[in-house]
Amino acid sequence: MPPPLPVAWWGLIKPMALPEIRPLPPTLANQIAAGEVVERPASVLKELLENALDAGATALHLQLEEAGLTRLVLTDNGHGMRPDQLPLALARHATSKLQTAAGLFGIRTFGFRGEALPSMASVSRLTLTSKTAEGEEAWQITPQGELRPAAHPTGTRVEVADLFYATPARRKFLKSARAESLALEGVIKALLLAQPQLSLKVVEDGATTWEVPAAQGHTQETWLPGLRSRAGVVVGEDFAAQALPVEAHTEAGTLQGLVGPATLHAGSMAKQWLFINGRPVKERGLLQALKQAYADRLPPGRSPLAVLFLSLPYDAVDVNVHPAKTEVRLAQPDAVFKLVLGGVRQALGADAWQPSTATITAQPLVGGGVASAPVQTDFAQVSLGFQAPPQKLWKGESVEETDNHQPATSNAPQQHPLGAALGQVANTYIVAETAAGDLVVIDQHAAHERLVYEQLKAQLAKGVVASQPLLLPAPVRLPPASVQALVGHAAELERWGIYLEQSGPQQVVVTALPQLLAQANPAQLVADLAEDLVLLNPRQTLQDKLGRVLATLACHHSIRAQRRLSLAEQNALLRQMEAEPLSHTCNHGRPTVVKLSLAELERLFARR
Repeated sequence: MPPPLPVAWWGLIKPMALPEIRPLPPTLANQIAAGEVVERPASVLKELLENALDAGATALHLQLEEAGLTRLVLTDNGHGMRPDQLPLALARHATSKLQTAAGLFGIRTFGFRGEALPSMASVSRLTLTSKTAEGEEAWQITPQGELRPAAHPTGTRVEVADLFYATPARRKFLKSARAESLALEGVIKALLLAQPQLSLKVVEDGATTWEVPAAQGHTQETWLPGLRSRAGVVVGEDFAAQALPVEAHTEAGTLQGLVGPATLHAGSMAKQWLFINGRPVKERGLLQALKQAYADRLPPGRSPLAVLFLSLPYDAVDVNVHPAKTEVRLAQPDAVFKLVLGGVRQALGADAWQPSTATITAQPLVGGGVASAPVQTDFAQVSLGFQAPPQKLWKGESVEETDNHQPATSNAPQQHPLGAALGQVANTYIVAETAAGDLVVIDQHAAHERLVYEQLKAQLAKGVVASQPLLLPAPVRLPPASVQALVGHAAELERWGIYLEQSGPQQVVVTALPQLLAQANPAQLVADLAEDLVLLNPRQTLQDKLGRVLATLACHHSIRAQRRLSLAEQNALLRQMEAEPLSHTCNHGRPTVVKLSLAELERLFARR
C-alpha cells in the first residue's frame, strides 16, 4: 500500500483566535525594521558611512572587533550634531535629509529614511557622541538614553557594541567571522573607489589593515588620476596600470570610469564596480551592458574588470526601492543601457596595443652565477637561435634578400607599435622588435583569425558578405540532422556568402563561398557550420547565431599554425593588426600579442 501523501503546507497552519489590532510597541517595531536595514555588520557600516558622507566628512577612522560583531566604531570629522539633535537621531523616521514628499523623487543624499540609527540601537548597545564646530563641548547619548557632556573633537562618533545581543535568534544566522570580514571589506572598497577625496584608516582587532590618504587634486574635471590610484588599492595594480579610461555623455547622463583591456579578465564578476550618483548599486541590466560591450573579446567564462560611475538626473533614479538602498529603478533604463554599452565599446575601440601579460622567472644558471631577482614579464621562454631559410627582408616599402646565416634585421619605421618582424618560432609565432628594443611575439593564427572576423562583420554590416562561385560545385556528405540544419538556414547562409542546396537526405552541394574564404576546404567548412547550427538554440536571434558562424568562417580562412611565412608576409600581418583596434585578442578572447620589454630582458640577463 503506498504511503499517504504529505499534507500541503497550508494544511499545517492551525486557525487561531487573534487578539485585537493595536500598535506595535516601539522596541518591537524597531527590531522588525532592523531586520530590513541591519542584516550584518557590513550593513551597519554602510549606513554609518552614508551618514558620515552626508555630514560632509573628509576623514574617517573605523575600529572593528571580531568583524564588527563585538564592536564597531566609526569616527568622522563631519559637521556634527547639537545635543538636542542626538535623541532625535535615535527616533524612528527622523531625518534632516528629507522634508517633503516631492523630495522623495529626487534624492540627493545617501541616507534619507531615518531608520538606520534607531534600528541599530534596537539590536545593539549604541553610543552616539557628537560636536559641532560652534559647540563649546561634545555631547553623548548612552545606550540607556542618558544625555551627558563628553570629550570629542568636531564630528561624530558612533559605537555599535554587541550587535544582535537583543535578538540572539538573528545572531545565530550570521556567517563566520571570516565571511563577515569579507563583507565589511566589500563596503570599504566601494567607499574608497567612490570617494577618492576621503582619507580612511581601519583598525581590526588592534591591527591597522587599511590606511589610505585622500587623493590630492581630485575634482570632477581631474578625476582620472585619483580613481586610477584608488583602483590600484582596491582592484589591483595590474588593473590600475592597464585600465582604459571611459568617458561618455548622452542626454541620459554621463559615464566615467575605468575598464580593463580585453587581455585582462577575471573568473567572476567580483571586480566589477558600478556606482550611480556615487552610490554603489546592483543593476543587472547595466552589468549586462558591460558584458555585451566585450562580446567576442573575452574567453568563455571570463568576466571583464570595471569601475564605472554613472551621473544621472536625480529625478531619473528611484533609490527608494529597498531599505538597504542597493537596488534602484531607472526612469530611462534603455537609454542608460546604451550609454554604458557605447561608452565601454568606445574605450575598448581606442585601446591601442595592450599586450597580454604572462609570467617568466629568471633561474640561476647551472655552474654559473645567480641571475637577478625573479622578473614578471609578458613572454614565455623561447629559444631565439633559429636559422631562417632564404627569405625576403622588409625595409619600409622595399624588399631585399637575406641568407640562412644571419638573423633578419629591419629599419622599420619607428611609429609601428608592433615593430618589424625578425622571423618565426615553430612556424607559429612571429617574433618582432620595436624601435625601443622591445621583443614582441604574435600568434599568427589567432591574430589573422580576428582580422578575418572583423572583415566579415564589416561586410555583413553593409548588407551581404561578398560571395565567389566555386569552379566546380562541391558535394558534402553529412548526417541527416546536419543536412536539415543547413537547409533550414539556407537564407541566412546566403547572407553570409555561402550558397548550397540539398542533393539527397545525407548530402548537400556547395556552389559558392565568401570571397575571403575562397581557398577554404568546402567540405570541412560546411561540416563545421552544420555542427554550429545543430547546437544553436532555435530561439536564439540572428545576431546570436551570427557571432558563432562568423567565428567558424574566420577560423577556416586564417593563417594556420606551423605555416612558414616570408618576412614580407609577417610584416604585412603586423601592419594589418595595427590598423584593427580589436586585434590584440582573437574572436575567442585569447591574446594575440605578448611583449617583453628591453628593460625586462636586461634584468633577465642580470644587466640591471
